[in-house]
Amino acid sequence: MSPAALNLWVFRDGRRHVSGQRLKNSLLDCLALLHGRCPQEDILCALLRAGDLESAMADAGLCTASLEKLTDSLAAALVGLRPPEQALNYREILESCELPEDLTTSVAEGFAYYVLHPLAYADVLEDRPRVGANLVIIGIRSIGATLSAVTAAAARKRGRQAVRMTVRPQGHPYNRKTTFTPQEKEVIRGGLASGADFLIVDEGPGLSGSSFLSVAEALLGEGVAAESVTVICSHQPDFDSFRADHGPQRARRFRWVAVHSIPRRPDDAQVYVGGGEWRRWHFADEASWPASWVNLERSKYVSPGPARKRLFKFIGLGHYGDEVLEREWKLASQGFAPMPQKDAHGFAAYPWLSSRPMRSDDLTEVVLLRLAEYCGFRAHAFAAEVGDLKPLQQMANFNLAQMDLPLPIALHLERPVIADGRMQPHEWLLAPDGRILKTDGGSHGDDHFFPGPTDIAWDLAGSIVEWRMDAEQADFFLERYRRITGDDARLRVKDFVIAYSTFRKAYLLMAANALQGSDEQSRLERAAASYGLALKADVQATAV
Repeated sequence: MSPAALNLWVFRDGRRHVSGQRLKNSLLDCLALLHGRCPQEDILCALLRAGDLESAMADAGLCTASLEKLTDSLAAALVGLRPPEQALNYREILESCELPEDLTTSVAEGFAYYVLHPLAYADVLEDRPRVGANLVIIGIRSIGATLSAVTAAAARKRGRQAVRMTVRPQGHPYNRKTTFTPQEKEVIRGGLASGADFLIVDEGPGLSGSSFLSVAEALLGEGVAAESVTVICSHQPDFDSFRADHGPQRARRFRWVAVHSIPRRPDDAQVYVGGGEWRRWHFADEASWPASWVNLERSKYVSPGPARKRLFKFIGLGHYGDEVLEREWKLASQGFAPMPQKDAHGFAAYPWLSSRPMRSDDLTEVVLLRLAEYCGFRAHAFAAEVGDLKPLQQMANFNLAQMDLPLPIALHLERPVIADGRMQPHEWLLAPDGRILKTDGGSHGDDHFFPGPTDIAWDLAGSIVEWRMDAEQADFFLERYRRITGDDARLRVKDFVIAYSTFRKAYLLMAANALQGSDEQSRLERAAASYGLALKADVQATAV
């Protein structure tokens, strides 16, 4: 079965239900740090929080006028148009706002995972002479609230007139539709009357391109000429790959501008080792490389020269990075991982270790104990609020059916955590002094792939599958984990083993499909096949 023929489920819903009061308090905490010479990171922290809250309120159909002014003021501070303390003019308004107890937010993936800095959208206006003196800027929520504010602030700094608004396209991911409200139509009519250019800003485009296309075509429906529409996106689009109906033809009607591809990063982050390039540094030959969805890896660099070499990894801007860094600090403080140091532009710096990635044939009693200790620590230190495992179970059952292995499983939630999610041997380092250290322990467990916050049994199952434990080794490992935590996971871990292998096979097949024609495709397909063999054996054993 070819990857293209499969309809598989590996991305999880990034929406989160959050207390409005909690969002407001987080923003107020960020605003309290602002002053005349505060670091740009502090302004960015407040801006991202304001954009999140503005977007959540707009999605709830609530008035966002005051929040938009706050977001605009913070964006103006970020681009250097106004001093940051001017944003404090809106603090009293924010403090007096009564916000709903339940709001829905979405992760701004570019800020959280993909080295997308808001100032990249300000930079675009530096070299766009075709953009006129009057602009209507439309951000696609959620991230478009922040990006539209920065784009508008940068335009005003350059002497242009700019108004902005945000929209939320609806419908199937491959066939989004945008419908403007009466107020939004009034903004568009004002732009038409002034001869404005219309800029649409968002991260992406994704596989379909349909969100951008839906907004651009909705503008055409309001009388805007196609040549007056510019789409500003985070990477150069491949129109021929768009999966929206007639996507390539529709996309070519409009002007598309991608932000600069070289990201902001720390000064010493000079040698790129992301996109799978890190494997050249750790493996003797390409035949031994682990498979990777290379274009979805977090960006990584190393410092040049042998002296005090460091690894730099993008962990996320603002609060996104802070959450990852806190987890990694906890792991490092207990000796499970290298100690990270917060650096600029959403990166963390790590000491470069003289160590090698581990292999499944390194599995000994010492390693089993280390794995059990690690899972036990996560079960205690990274407890999470998880309502149920319904989405994870739906993912596993759906993918099993797609793989012609329709065996329903039942996942039970007893120890909810932010899981590690990457327990493969090569994610562990063996140092010359015998220390066994975990890499990437803070970032993968709460990204845009499954499982998201889940039961610790996901990592227990991942350890069993990835290290190819036999029955005796798995029993030893689970017993040591039980002694550490008091949690007997032996009964519930069986279905997690099936769910884990199902996800890993689906993930690798989706990656192979996305990377067709590349050297990585065959590596991904071979890895998927190995999980498939193990999965089939587990399903057959369970069915007996």
